[in-house]
Amino acid sequence: MGIAAPAHAQIGTVLYQENFDSITLGDSVNERRGPLSFANRTAVATDPTTESRPNAYTHIGPAGWTVDNAFDNFGFTDLTNSLGTDVISTDPVPALLYRIPLTGLIVGNTGVGNAGSAADGVDEWEGWSFADKTFWASVDDQSRSAFTKAQNVVAVADSDEYDDLGAGLGGNYYNTGLTSAQINVASYQNTDLTFSFDSSWRAEGLDDTHVTLGRPDNNQTAIVYAIIDGGAPTPLDIWDSDSGNSDAGDTTPDRPASATFKGDALDESLSYQVSIPAGASTLQFAFGYINAANDWWWAIDNLDVKDSGSATVWSENFDGVTLGPSTNERKDINPTFSKVTAANNDPNTTPFPNAFSHTVPAGWNVDNSGIPAPAIGDNNVGVFEWEGWSVTTRAFSAFASQTSLNSFTKGSGNIVIADSDEFDDFNGATGVTKPITTVLESPTLDITGLAAGSLLLQFDSSWRDESGQTALITVDYGNGEVEVLNWNSTAGDPLFHGTNLDETVLLSLNNPAGATSAKVRFEYTGGNNWFWALDNVQIGTAAIPEPASLALAALSLSAMGLATRRRS
Repeated sequence: MGIAAPAHAQIGTVLYQENFDSITLGDSVNERRGPLSFANRTAVATDPTTESRPNAYTHIGPAGWTVDNAFDNFGFTDLTNSLGTDVISTDPVPALLYRIPLTGLIVGNTGVGNAGSAADGVDEWEGWSFADKTFWASVDDQSRSAFTKAQNVVAVADSDEYDDLGAGLGGNYYNTGLTSAQINVASYQNTDLTFSFDSSWRAEGLDDTHVTLGRPDNNQTAIVYAIIDGGAPTPLDIWDSDSGNSDAGDTTPDRPASATFKGDALDESLSYQVSIPAGASTLQFAFGYINAANDWWWAIDNLDVKDSGSATVWSENFDGVTLGPSTNERKDINPTFSKVTAANNDPNTTPFPNAFSHTVPAGWNVDNSGIPAPAIGDNNVGVFEWEGWSVTTRAFSAFASQTSLNSFTKGSGNIVIADSDEFDDFNGATGVTKPITTVLESPTLDITGLAAGSLLLQFDSSWRDESGQTALITVDYGNGEVEVLNWNSTAGDPLFHGTNLDETVLLSLNNPAGATSAKVRFEYTGGNNWFWALDNVQIGTAAIPEPASLALAALSLSAMGLATRRRS
């Protein structure tokens, strides 16, 4: 009952119309602005609506340190993954799903995909970076702040955040190396030194298809190397992200985790013995983060080398590096406000201007007798803005949390809305804010002389359904209400109307012969469900009866096999 109208079926002769734009909106009451803030965004450096964040990061490490974003893992490279282990599906037909790389070998490409691109890949995380820890966690925490052993500046390789701008890695993998300055160990020949550092690792792998290999062969891996006198690097430790598979019944065979698998270790301290041979004079450490895609990260801090007596030989915490402004991790120039639902006298909030009104146009009326009495007129019980039908704007309703109303493009300026979802969001635990029934009544219109069955109603509608919510339209010609539209949100019910956020509805009002007046009522019922919003209400007749529009007007009542009903 009630169908969306194509353009040819719209009302031709308008007898009455209302778009609610004449109503002056007042400040909000319970839907309030929290403290002023500037939203953080990932954007190209030239975005004119954003600006850099200060003291954020650098790619220039302490003196003598180097970052290699063309990293080939010191020549331990298998770009085709030909040495990997095939994983073959078992159901429904055998097929190569992916190939597990031999741990420690780069797969697919050397270096970092799209390195050097201004539009692709977040510059801050293009290979190993030195970043303020708070800044790093603020771009998208996701447990980054759990690295509590670290302080101030950390060294971090973060393939997840790097992939968040433009084409990101472009389907390639992320391979970056970090090598320390040389440490003078000439006095420690033929002795063991203890190397320790704090580490934050979050694992992910075998889920991102490489652009040239055509398989999800990524297996995010970390390698710690020791280098004596600039010679061949010697691995001290290696771990990866291959957690195996134990999901019995899926298409991937069950298999154990990698022998070097390390699950999430967000805040740990690691320690290794390094033997300094006779004749050695320098020691370096290298950190390879390889074969990652849109995975997670590896961050380190507080590096330290001690002798057998626990005396410090060398240390580095990166706090001496000079951090510069951010590049792609930016903040909005224009301020934003968080939304807070609070009492109207909350000292930490301010009202949203030009937000809503419970005043309706002259001749219209709202009947809220179907709202529980304790919630009527008390702006601390139920969100006052949504106490029955309210006049508001899409912008304010979206601010208050109904962002789906941004899709109501047919509604412009002021709209009217019945919103049981938001009404229940303040002190709703009392149970007196649901269910609610609210009725919006039009003026009584003079229809003297109209031919029987010629009166039409048209309006723009935004409806989001949830079980328990109903919409009802009736018309009263002086002898009681006659039902002309009945929607509910019960899937499978003949009267079910699914979510439609932007539709035009055209109905025949079936005025009887001799009727001289008409009043239309829009009734909404819901209990912490969603909403029904209206705009551009028109009542009139078709200008030129054409077959398509006449059929549409008739079908609005009969297409679903439902007869018009009089309400007693």
